This record gives sequence, structure tokens and C-alpha cells, in this order.
Amino acid sequence: MAERMHATDTQNTSVPSEKAVDVGYYSPAKRPPPSLPAGYVLHQVTVQPLSSCPFQVCLLDVGATGELPTCDFHRIRDTTLIIACSSGELAAKTQLTLLDGGVDDVVDADDADLLLLALKRAELVISRQGGLFRKCRDLAIERDNLQSAIDNLPSPIFFKNRAGIYSGCNKAFEAFIGLPASKVNGASVYDVAPAELAKVYEAADEELMQQGGVQIYEADVCYADGERRTVTFHKAVTRDRVSGEVNGLAGSMLDITERKRLEEQLKWAAERDALTEAYNRRRFFELAAAAKERAQKTSASLSILVLDVDHFKLINDRYGHACGDAALNHLVGLLKRELQEPHIFARAGGEEFYCLLEGCDLNEAFEIAERIRKAVETVPHLHDQQLISMRVSIGAATVRDGEKISQTIARADEALYSAKQAGRNRVCVA
Repeated sequence: MAERMHATDTQNTSVPSEKAVDVGYYSPAKRPPPSLPAGYVLHQVTVQPLSSCPFQVCLLDVGATGELPTCDFHRIRDTTLIIACSSGELAAKTQLTLLDGGVDDVVDADDADLLLLALKRAELVISRQGGLFRKCRDLAIERDNLQSAIDNLPSPIFFKNRAGIYSGCNKAFEAFIGLPASKVNGASVYDVAPAELAKVYEAADEELMQQGGVQIYEADVCYADGERRTVTFHKAVTRDRVSGEVNGLAGSMLDITERKRLEEQLKWAAERDALTEAYNRRRFFELAAAAKERAQKTSASLSILVLDVDHFKLINDRYGHACGDAALNHLVGLLKRELQEPHIFARAGGEEFYCLLEGCDLNEAFEIAERIRKAVETVPHLHDQQLISMRVSIGAATVRDGEKISQTIARADEALYSAKQAGRNRVCVA
């Protein structure tokens, strides 16, 4: 409770503010309060111990000795400015002891001018504190508005300080990481991600904060449910408004897993034969051009086989096109078995296939072609519980200096024609 006391007309008439200022007064010894200058209104605070005070300024009676009363005035320090009032001037050492003990100012209550100055200082401090409070409140509102805004964004968003420690995130990031923001904030990437992924993120973060600017890159992430997905990280440094120094970064994640899958599917479709899943003709020429360039640098041999299924039309006519399609897939399986890396093959069209043999001269190409021919001959295709024999004819040629791949294929094709003319199921070289 408080007792209201007004300044008298005989007190100092200096007015520090346009509006009267309420000041509390607490005296454990029940001593009379000091007389305040005009413009201030004194209220006796009688709560025991001093654990609450409704006023922004409170005079605390410390008597003539300057001893702090045994009251819990520290509990009101956040909301009240404490001025220790002594009866007479205290020694400097005693005043310092009072300040160290938690009061904000010390004044001789019998000196009206010093009391006025102390109250004026208190007003100025309170005014500045009010300004800081308003700024803090505005910043808090701005922060809450920003948090609400980013919480409604579907992409995970996060913030880190200069040491790479998380300092904030949105709801989408919480869902991605499987942790509430209270657990994310203060954590490092090693606390929230597998070590092998955390290493990648840490290196990228440090590079960005050293170089500044913006950073965009793709990386794998591990979701809370353990699923590995691919995302694009978009990061930018944040800077101190005063010094301009980098003080952290802000980042977002865009899940591109489905897009990557679609890209892979499109790439596959662009490179592969739809029926057999072997390389198509276009991809064969791309790979052959690259192989030729490598061969020229190392003076290595490069050979090509042109393979054709003998009497394939009879298989289609006798057993149906479904059987013919299955027979081609059977042949592809045999080619995969016989042609190991770096050799590749492709379906050129119909029942014709091209084989590219890296590091093979004509003799080696002939041996590989014979191996393929014998495999086809000795491993029949099983269709609807029926064994269907297949035979192939093969033409082989080695790429000559200055010769285009298409020219080598043309010579191998001539050799294939010779094999057909000679009775099929054989290998001829050009």
C-alpha cells in the first residue's frame, strides 16, 4: 500500500517535467520522507519486505550510515529505478558500496538541489529506458511478423550465426529436421544431420561466410523419417548493420527430388531404346565420338561390330511379334553378359545392333564377335515353355586414322553383308 504526499509551496520550484512524477519512498526504520521538489509526488511504500513497487522511481532510506536495509529490493530492479537516500552526505567509499549493492544512485536527501538532480537523472534514465523498451517492442513485433511470414512458407528456411550455429528456422524446417525450433536453435549441423552430410554443409557455409554474397548448390539431405532426398540450397550472408561484418547466413531449401527423378527418366528415355532399354542409335554415336577422342589421345585401337539377327522375320511370323520382342530382349541380355565396360552396344534399329569395343584391334574384335555369336547359338530363347533358337551374323571393322565413325560402321556393315552372303551365323571382318 502507498500513502500520497504532495510537495509544498516552500520547496524548490524547479519543474523537471510538464507532468508530475510519482515517486515511491521506502524506509525500514519508518523515518519521515524527504521533501521533494515541485513537480514530484511522493508515495509511501509500506510493503514488507520491499518485493513490489508500482512506481518507476523509488527512494530507499539508508539513514546516516549508508547501510542497505535487509529488504528484497532486487526483485523490483527490472521495473523500478532505486535511489538510495541518506541523512547527510556519505563518504565516497560508502556510496560506491551502495552502488555495488544494487542501487542506481545515491543522494543526500537533505540537499534539495542534489535530490532534484538525482530525480532528474532518474527521469532521463527512465525516458531512455522507455525509448529502448519501445525499440525492443517494435523489434519484437517485427521479429514475430517475420517469423509468422516465414512459418507460412512451404520451403524450409533457417538462420545461422557466424560460428555456423542455428539461430532460427520456420515450421517447414522443423518438419524437415523432425525437431522443434527450441531444439534447433543453438545446435550445429552435426547435431541435426548425419556426419557425412554435415561435413558438406559446414564446408559450404564457411566458404560462403568468407567470400560473402549468395550461394546456390545441390546436395543430399536426410529427412526426419530417414529418407534421403535432393535439395537446392539457396544461402546468403547476413551482415551487422553497423560494422558491415558478416555475422551469419540465411538459407532456404527447395526439394528437387521429384524433378531430378523426372530429369533422369527423360535422360533415360532420350538415350535408351524403349523396347530393350539398350542405348539407342543417337546415344551410340555420342559415346563413340567420345571414345574416338580418347583413343586418338592414347593411340589405342577402337573397333565396331554390326550385328544382325538371322531370319528374324521368321520368328515374328511363326511365334508372333511379342515373341520377337522378347527374343530381342534375350539377345540384349547376352550382349550385356559378353560386353563388359568399357565396351558398349546399342540397338541401331529393328534387329540390328552396334557394338563399340574400346582398346580392341581387329583380331580382338573378331574374338569378341565369335564369343557373342556362339553365346547366341548355344543359349536359346525360352518363350511360353518353348525353346526358340537364334543365330546372328556379325561384321567387324577397326576405326582408321582420319575415318569417321559412320564410315567405320559402313565398312562393318559391308562385312556383315558378306557374312549373310556366306551362309549367315558367322563373323566377317572388313
